[in-house]
Amino acid sequence: MRVREVKCHTAPMSGSWLSESVIANPMSGYAEYWEKRSSWFGPMTAAVIEVVLEDGTRGFGFVGCGKGLAARAVLEEQMGRMVVGKSVFDTALVQEQLYRASLFYGRGGVTQAVISGIDLALWDAQGKLLGQPVYELTGGAARGPLRAYYTGYDPEALAAYGIRDMKIAVPYGPAHGEFGMQKNEDAVARAREVLGPEAFLALDIYMGWDVPYTLRMYDRIEKYGIAWLEEPVVPDDYAGYREIRRRVNTMVTGGEHEYTFEGFRRLIEEGCVDIVQPDIYRAGGITGLKKIAALAAAHHTKLICHGIGAATYHFESGLDFAMTPFVEYVDIYRGTTQDWVLTGDPRPVGGLISLGNGPGFGYSLDERVFAEGLPVATIW
Repeated sequence: MRVREVKCHTAPMSGSWLSESVIANPMSGYAEYWEKRSSWFGPMTAAVIEVVLEDGTRGFGFVGCGKGLAARAVLEEQMGRMVVGKSVFDTALVQEQLYRASLFYGRGGVTQAVISGIDLALWDAQGKLLGQPVYELTGGAARGPLRAYYTGYDPEALAAYGIRDMKIAVPYGPAHGEFGMQKNEDAVARAREVLGPEAFLALDIYMGWDVPYTLRMYDRIEKYGIAWLEEPVVPDDYAGYREIRRRVNTMVTGGEHEYTFEGFRRLIEEGCVDIVQPDIYRAGGITGLKKIAALAAAHHTKLICHGIGAATYHFESGLDFAMTPFVEYVDIYRGTTQDWVLTGDPRPVGGLISLGNGPGFGYSLDERVFAEGLPVATIW
């Protein structure tokens, strides 16, 4: 069955704790940008790629990065026409051709996010065409419901989901000196107090620190039992990752902002991380992540995807417990009543995320959001 049409649907994103709170990030060193990420993100737009097959079957794939208008331009100007006429099962061919065709302006970023969205849309359409959930097409589920940990800003929110483990976003970076270090420690101490001594507590640093600051900060917070330090430095600082990993008594993780197989090869083979964290909406969809998972398995490295959503959980359900002991749940709805671009968004119940046996990823496009121009929850 061949692809007849490719479309891109976009919707504005509203603000949330992710974009409007003080959270360490690569721009924290600039006074005009440190208070909230929306000050330098600019307008954020969600994008969903839709593929329509010859028989009318529709498949959908979310696009990472939060720059949906840019994604739509890439799709409409180049990539969409390269997918039309291809078999819905040609995921490897489509991905390789799109990557090579965008080398002169891509090799990462929004081009890889578009490729990821296309790949997911093709897998979703395959599942709907065959009447099977995507996890069955990739080898079947290796286990039942997925144990989730919570990513958010408020540790008291865990009770609603029955989750006991948490990753918090640290607020400050090197530019804020002793004041920022104390505030970071206060946030960690509060989270540990709420979680209790047994739960794991990880830190999401979002590329906001450097090597010296990370080592100093870790000396202050080691006593709180930190499970891992996530993205302590910018993605290309592989030497920094290695140095931090060598000198701290906890795990170092990263990969959220890697887009290519070569980037993941360096993270894994050069010993930069204990856990690799690809984002399915940026690193090539199901097709791309299958390659990354094989690389991680060959090097005995754990893989826990960054991000949420049905596509993420369908992929992770096929990985064994030793490689992926739990999955992430980012509370994008905390403090907001916004909708999402796809229906059937999986959420934890009793600390577990369950997947149904509906075809594809089990979702569809939320037509009302696009028809009414509604803003949706923020994630990128």
